[in-house]
Order: sequence, then structure tokens, then C-alpha cells
Amino acid sequence: MRILLQGLFTGVAFGLSFGLLDILLDKKILKETAYWLVILIRTFFHIVLTLLIILHSILVTHLMFDGGLDTTFIGLLQESMLSKTAIVLLIYTGVVSIIFNLIRQINAMFGPGILYNIISGKYHRPKEESRIFMFLDLKSSTTYAERLGHILYSELIQDCFYDLTDTIHKHNVEVYQYVGDEAVLTWTVEDGLKNANCLRAFFSFEKSIQSRAEYYFNKYDLVPAFKAGVNIGLVMVAEVGVIKKEIAYHSDVLNTAARIQGCCNLYGKYLLISEHLYNHIHNLSQFQFEEIGKVQLKGKKEEVIIFSVDQISSIEHPYEFSE
Repeated sequence: MRILLQGLFTGVAFGLSFGLLDILLDKKILKETAYWLVILIRTFFHIVLTLLIILHSILVTHLMFDGGLDTTFIGLLQESMLSKTAIVLLIYTGVVSIIFNLIRQINAMFGPGILYNIISGKYHRPKEESRIFMFLDLKSSTTYAERLGHILYSELIQDCFYDLTDTIHKHNVEVYQYVGDEAVLTWTVEDGLKNANCLRAFFSFEKSIQSRAEYYFNKYDLVPAFKAGVNIGLVMVAEVGVIKKEIAYHSDVLNTAARIQGCCNLYGKYLLISEHLYNHIHNLSQFQFEEIGKVQLKGKKEEVIIFSVDQISSIEHPYEFSE
């Protein structure tokens, strides 16, 4: 019974403490820390927690079965902490923690799900998929770059895309590419249309930026705003490269989404989508749509009908739309 309770306390303590550790060591705390140091910090805390949990389980079971803290407890504590089981457990925790955190950091670099797809060889041969793409671009980027200079401008881009993180997790976003001040986001059709994630993600990101408006204004003397174009359709997906592997998407769907985003300045809109995507959205009541009409996109023979999108009760854009 004693061993059973000790095992139960240890298991519960491991689950709760390791979960709380991940919350406390939030990415924002380790934002400026090198990857190797992040791994060491997490591993250190995992080992310390393991040590404390062992002490806690010994203390609780001793109080339950043997009464107060006496010389017997001190002897039991020394014996337990110097036992082969405790030493092996600490070494095991350290090794597993390093491996787990290394994989976690690599997965973060590739993006959610991408590392698995590369390792599993899912796209070793090109496959056709239906996907949604969003081209998310910093508004007035040329003006900002000239005003801030290349160092501060680069820090602005880092901050903006860092604030995109919560949106990525909340709305099942896959990051296809970061290209300068532009992010190319993608969803499977199921994930993108569910709860209108492909539209809500834009407003979620906008809200994240506005929640830190004071920070941006104090550091950069501006509050960044983004514009986006979204499209849906069939694409070919393939694993490309040997030295630097990545998952690549090939289709006119991406080109169209990029061209639609390019129309934001022309029509003074922040979010534009294709008619094809509009016809797939099921949560129309959550948004305000305005049909822009047929537009001749650069490089395309046929005109495309596009819609502007705004969220009902969304935040006000604090600055006029200008390039």
C-alpha cells in the first residue's frame, strides 16, 4: 500500500508540475534566449522538479504511515536519495528532457506538423490537396523601413511575427513561409473552414498587435497593421531539396492569393478573399462582406471576383490605410 500511494503521488506530481513548468517557462520569457540555452534551462528545471517530487513523495508517505519527522525519516530520506533507483531516475529525466526539448525546438523551427511530414516521407512523391492560403503582408512596409532603418525594422518584423504565435495555435495555422515582411499561411480545407479559422486568424492577429500597441509605439513610434489576401483551391504538395528539405506547394492558387493581397492598397481594404473561398464560408453571419466586383489580377487572363471582409464588432483600425 505504501509503494502504491508513493507511486500515485509521484505520478500526479509529475503531471501537474511539468505542465505548470511549460506554462511558467512561456515562450515570451525565453524569447531572446538561444536554442541551446533554452534546452539546458528546461532540462535543468526538469531535473530539479524530479528531485523535489521524489522528496515530496517520500515526505507524504512517511507522514501517513510513520508519523512525525524524526531521525527515522532522515535516514530513510538519505537512503532513498542515494539509491540506484533515484540516481537512475534523475539521469533518465535529464536524457529524456534533452531529447524531448531538442525535438520540440526543431519542430518549432519547421512549424507544426512539418517535421513529421518530412520524416514520414508523406510528400516524397507529389500529392494533390485542397488547401487555403493567406498572404499576410505588413502595410506601409517601405515607409517603415526607410523611417526605422534596417536594424530596427528587422526587430519590428521579429516582434510582429512573434505576436502571430498565439494565432497560429488558436486557429490551426500552418506557416508555409516567411518572406521578408510577409508570411504565407495555409490550412487544410477542413481546418481552415472550421469556425472560419482562415478568416478569424487575421482578426486574431490584428487583436494581438493592438493589445501591444503601447509597446510598439514606445519602441518604433508606430503600431503596425497588416493586409491579407486569401484563396482556396487544389495545389500540388511535394518535398523538395536535399541539403535543406522543405514542403513546397505549387499551384496558381498561391499566385492568385498573392495578387488578391496586392489589391488591398487599391481598394483601401485590410482583408480580401476570392469568390471561390466566399462560397465555401459557412459562418457568414460572423463577418461583414462587401463585394468588390470583378478584378483583373496581374498575370491572369480571366477576371476574379473578390470580397472584402470585416469582423462584426471588430476593433477599429487606428490609422488610415496608406502605402
